[in-house]
Amino acid sequence: MTLPSEILTFAHMRAPKGILYGPPGIGKTTFGAGADKPLIVDCENGAAHVTCDRTPYLSNWPAIRQWLDALAGGGHGYGTVVIDSVDWLLRRLEEFVSGVKDSEHGMSQTMNRSHGGYGNGKQVLKNYVYQYLLPTLDRIVNSGVAVVLLAHATRHEVTSIDGATAEKSAPDIHPDLVHVMIEWSDFVAAGRKDAHNVREMVLNETGQQLAKNRYGIDTALPMHWGALYAEIVRSHPAAPAIATPTEGDSNNA
Repeated sequence: MTLPSEILTFAHMRAPKGILYGPPGIGKTTFGAGADKPLIVDCENGAAHVTCDRTPYLSNWPAIRQWLDALAGGGHGYGTVVIDSVDWLLRRLEEFVSGVKDSEHGMSQTMNRSHGGYGNGKQVLKNYVYQYLLPTLDRIVNSGVAVVLLAHATRHEVTSIDGATAEKSAPDIHPDLVHVMIEWSDFVAAGRKDAHNVREMVLNETGQQLAKNRYGIDTALPMHWGALYAEIVRSHPAAPAIATPTEGDSNNA
């Protein structure tokens, strides 16, 4: 059987994608506004205080999807798409899947009742995330544009590979979706204040916080985009040099 033609044989620099989460007021939106040529996709009407390009407040899933489709199409000139916040985006998607509308009947719709009942709405929600949302965000990333998902913080039970369960701070994402969003991310950063009341972000899991990164970053960083991106660039292996034949090689060919 013939293999598909394209095989990648070395690491390459790709636009980062990840989550920054933290408590209210820690500076999540300010972090996003400080990214490279950012556009804030405003899903919670909380970005009015920052000076940067942003969408109007997007209060429903069709409006959010229209912007995501346009950004995935490219040609817009932005360097970073900042979703503010991903927990509100997913709530708008959940409302759409459930059939929630601004009416007395629509307000009574639930995920369990929708799509024939028996909890089918939860599977439809997963289908939208796996088959539309994450592939669309990846189209943005693969076009060279970073994607940052801002999220609020909550407490989640986390079970280690050894079976030990602990409650940790984590992104406030729908419990059916939090694991796939974390797996999709290159980094999950927890925003906090250090002992000197200075904002920082943790990128490694601790006994209190869920965090990760694919860049080998093992210390807390100042909570701004430049500090994170500098570490991403530093971690990137140099591209392999393309061998060119020497004169002797040419003679021996």
